[in-house]
Amino acid sequence: MRRALVVGMGASGLLAAALLARNGWKVTAVGRGTPASAMSTGCVRGNLSTGCLKHVMSIFQAAGMPLVGGDRTGATNIGTRYDCSLSPEPSTWAQGERPKSVTVLGLDGHPSLRPMLAASLLNGWGHRAEGRKMKMKMIVPMESSPSSFFRSDDAIEHLVDEVQQCSGETVLLPALFTLQDHRRWNELERRSGRKVMEAITPLGEPGLRFVQVLEAGAVQAGVELWGGRKVTALKTRGNNIEAAVVQGGLDTRSVETDAVLMASGGPLVDGTLLRGTMEDPFNTFRMASGLTIGNGYAHAHGRLLAKDGTIMENVFGAGDCLSIPKRKYGQGLSQALNDAWNVVRDMEGV
Repeated sequence: MRRALVVGMGASGLLAAALLARNGWKVTAVGRGTPASAMSTGCVRGNLSTGCLKHVMSIFQAAGMPLVGGDRTGATNIGTRYDCSLSPEPSTWAQGERPKSVTVLGLDGHPSLRPMLAASLLNGWGHRAEGRKMKMKMIVPMESSPSSFFRSDDAIEHLVDEVQQCSGETVLLPALFTLQDHRRWNELERRSGRKVMEAITPLGEPGLRFVQVLEAGAVQAGVELWGGRKVTALKTRGNNIEAAVVQGGLDTRSVETDAVLMASGGPLVDGTLLRGTMEDPFNTFRMASGLTIGNGYAHAHGRLLAKDGTIMENVFGAGDCLSIPKRKYGQGLSQALNDAWNVVRDMEGV
């Protein structure tokens, strides 16, 4: 059985790990911190390849949070328009199905959804919208996720009452539910008799749910996930990586491997280093020259380059750690998922 070490547990690392495990590899995925994909909107802009799309949708279907594809549009938590190609069902509508009237229902003083601003902007792009603040028995601190306040049956009862009092045929809410509570959307719609939508929100529950579903898909495929750990050193022989030293707390392990996938992300999530120029924390791989947003590991034919410019035989890359000449704004998730799909095909030839 071939062994793979995946460095990074964001969208590209988790999807690639699951695909490799399904193809018969023994896969260990290592990561720590919050990946960039967990800070995203949880919606995919840009198209996925056919095979990648099919696999991603099956993972989300199995997790009980199906995605819908096509030309989709939603409203952000400040009321701006957000177009995407793949999203959780409550977040967007298809072309020709946009709501005629919307009540934006936010928490008083909480930044998760600004109802008056969002309603004003929605009116500006053709919706009949009004803003409304929930009458809460408690104040939700600005730094807290609203999902922690909507887990009990009493809180859901209150939310149903609030939605029923809205005048719009569609009610736009903040991102209130975790992955475990996502079924509450259907309950809320059924009990309130209204179409209920979730504002597209970065840095909150949607991105976290996205990564949690991919984690579940990796575990189901048989991947061994080592969260909260970091690869601190690589053992090389020529242009091959034979093993890695993995550390977490007081535990240090050596992991032998036949192939390595670097999906560690950029400097924002402790992947590559930024010290005036981009640097490789392992002092093993070549970085692309210049300091741009698209900088990262130099690569060729799916493989990373060694410091001397030669091609590594069993080290591959995917996602934000790679040097990409032109990154498309807002398409990080689609790029990461397509990278994972493509790099697995490259790794199969090792």
